[in-house]
Amino acid sequence: MRRTIRNVDKYSIAAELGIEVGDKLVAKNGTADFDIFDYYLAIAGSHMNILIEKPDGIQYLFDFEKDEDEDIGISFDSRLMDDERMCLNKCIFCNIEQNPKGMRDGIYFKDDDYRLSFIQGNYTSMTNMTKHDVERIIRHRISPVNVSIHTTDASLRSKMMGSKAAGKSLKFLDKMAANGIAMGFQVVLCKGINDGKHLDKTIEDLSKFVPKGVNGGGFSLSIVPSGITRFRHENGLQYLEPLSIDDCKQVIEQVQTWQLRFLKELGTHFVYASDEIYAKAGAKLPNIEDYEEFLQIENGVGMMTLFDDAYRYACRMGPPESPAFKVTVVTSEAAYDFLMSQELPAENVEIVPIKNEFFGEHITVSGLLTGQDIINQLKGRDLGNMVLIPSNCLRRTAQELLDGTTLEGISEALGVPIKAILPTGEGLVNAINSLKERSKNAPS
Repeated sequence: MRRTIRNVDKYSIAAELGIEVGDKLVAKNGTADFDIFDYYLAIAGSHMNILIEKPDGIQYLFDFEKDEDEDIGISFDSRLMDDERMCLNKCIFCNIEQNPKGMRDGIYFKDDDYRLSFIQGNYTSMTNMTKHDVERIIRHRISPVNVSIHTTDASLRSKMMGSKAAGKSLKFLDKMAANGIAMGFQVVLCKGINDGKHLDKTIEDLSKFVPKGVNGGGFSLSIVPSGITRFRHENGLQYLEPLSIDDCKQVIEQVQTWQLRFLKELGTHFVYASDEIYAKAGAKLPNIEDYEEFLQIENGVGMMTLFDDAYRYACRMGPPESPAFKVTVVTSEAAYDFLMSQELPAENVEIVPIKNEFFGEHITVSGLLTGQDIINQLKGRDLGNMVLIPSNCLRRTAQELLDGTTLEGISEALGVPIKAILPTGEGLVNAINSLKERSKNAPS
C-alpha cells in the first residue's frame, strides 16, 4: 500500500481535520481496497469517511460532509496509491530489453498499467488486464486508453509480444469501444513481420472502432518504427532489420492512402506516421491541419510540424535576435535537417547534431540522447558561452539523462553553462531571445 500523504493544502478540509504530511490513508468509505480512481470517485460525493494512520501507528476515523466534487486537499507519494503493474511480455521490439547492462534499476522497469495510460499517456498491452479491469475502465470512464496493438492478427500479436494473452486480449477493444471509451492505438513497425499487408489489415480493423462524423471521437493510430539499439545482439534478442528509406516511403504512401479513405468515410485522418518515418524518408511533413487534434503528439507524431508552426508564430510576435555571444544548440540527427531549414539567426548560433553512439546509429531521436555522447562530441569544439539541449532528453523525475549524466556533469566536462530548453518553437525562440536580453544587461 502506497498511500503516504506528501502534501496537505493550507485551509483545506484535510488541514482542518489535522491531517499532516507523513500520515497514511488506510481506508475510505469503509474499504481498504481502492486505488486513485476509486478515491476520485469518492471525492465526487458529498459525504466521506476516511481512516488515517499517524506515523506512531495510531489511527483516526474522520466522517464529514462536503460539497460535491470538493477536493479534501491531500496528495500522495504514489500516482496510483498502489504498485504499478509490470509488463510480463517478451516483445521482440522492446526498448527496455535493448538497454545495456549496469544502468540504474529504474531503467529496466517495464510498466504495463492501463491507469498510467490515462494519467500520463503511457501505452498498455492489455495482456495483464482482466474482465474486471475493463469493467472498471467503463465504470470510471477512464478515457482515453492508449493501447499498444502492433497487429490485429491474434496469432501474430502473441508471437510478437511473447504472450499467449496478447491475442486473446484483443477482445477487450470491442467492449471498451461499445461503451464509449476512446482509444489511442500504436503500431511498432518491424520490417518483414507486421508491415505491408499486415499493416493494411491492422489499420482497417482498428478503424472500425472509430465513431463516424465526430472527428475521430478521440480515436487515433500511430505508426512508429521499431527502435534498434546496438545492444540487441549481446542481449540475445531476435534480429530486427531497420526500416530503409524506401520502407519509410512505402509506409507514408500506405498511411496517406488510408487517410484519404478515412476522411471520406469517417471524417478523420485516424492513422498517422511518426515524424521519424518522415525524417528518414526525406519526405515533406504534413500540414498542421492534417494532424487534427494532435492526439499522438506524445508518440512523436506531428511534433516537427507543430514546432514549425509555433516557431513561425513566435517569430511574428518577436523574432529571434542574434545574442552578443556564441551559443551552441544541441539536437538529434533526426531533427537536424529540419532545424537547419528554420530561419534561425545564423550569427552566433550554431546547431550541432549529436550522433547516438551510446545506443547505436539507428537511434536518431532527441529523447534518447545521452550525456556521454553530448560530452564526447562537443569536447574540443568552440561552444561559445552556453550550450542549449532539448529538455525531452531529461528524465521526468530528475535533471539527468538516460545514462545518469546530469546537466551539472555535462557543464563541468565541457566548461560552459548548460541549459535545458523546451523542444518547441516557442522554447527555442524564447531561449535565444533571453540570451539577447542577458547580453544587453551584462556589465561591459
